[in-house]
Amino acid sequence: MKLNALRKVGALAAVSAVSLGYAVAGPSTYSAPPADPGILPPPPPPSSGGGGIWDSIGATLSTGYDTDYIFRGYDLGHDSLWTQLDLSVPLGDSLEFAVGAWYQNAFNGDGDSELDVYASLAFDFGVWGLELGYTHYAYPEGFGPGTGGGNGNESNEAYVSAGTTIGPVDVALAYYYDFDLEVSYVEATAGTSIPLSSYVSLDPSIGLSYIDIDNGPAGVEDSGLNHFFAKLEMPIKLTESATLTPYVATSIAQDVAEDYNRSGFAHADDFFYGGISLSVDF
Repeated sequence: MKLNALRKVGALAAVSAVSLGYAVAGPSTYSAPPADPGILPPPPPPSSGGGGIWDSIGATLSTGYDTDYIFRGYDLGHDSLWTQLDLSVPLGDSLEFAVGAWYQNAFNGDGDSELDVYASLAFDFGVWGLELGYTHYAYPEGFGPGTGGGNGNESNEAYVSAGTTIGPVDVALAYYYDFDLEVSYVEATAGTSIPLSSYVSLDPSIGLSYIDIDNGPAGVEDSGLNHFFAKLEMPIKLTESATLTPYVATSIAQDVAEDYNRSGFAHADDFFYGGISLSVDF
């Protein structure tokens, strides 16, 4: 499986684990991780120039708007604006190192700004791929699980994701663990791309998640199915390097999310939302 395919499907899981911790533990919702800020655009192919590793570095700058900031089934705010920078460095034919940062501000809701910094190693084994990553999450204004617990206003999450391609469908399974919040999160995803023209495609994807919260509130279900989700993107290639991507998505609460919603610890209902992003490759 190609590295880009694994990253495309795996990115359905990550934005901010610290956000999830706040959502499920209450003020008392990832990752990483993980967002659901939208699917990360794949890095550009390595340069064939003779400048060595520096000519092979790929960079993608993205910005976007989401009507609702829904992270792993939990509502963390509305009217969210975000900016993201990703750098990728091929370390050979089957290994790639990536590092990046994501910043967002949800203007309507309990949350303020959020900054995520992350790094990963992706291995291409031909028919399948493996990615190992680590994410640091921070809330500059003090919003997050650090208020009354955790590691100040910060949290740290590691993950491993494996995926392959079955016919036209990319499938992946990812496991995330937040060391500060003691939250385990597992997500299975599947997605494909349907070309409409040389410049436009439809990219549907679906997923199902499981969560285990070590320090959940007393009397609230803290392990089991968390949420089901689906997303439909329409990438529009504006130029060789710029892509505009509108999307619509839904998130349907399952056992754990429903229990947290009923208990009042978090807003984890059924949601329908959308947004748009612009990414530019360098």
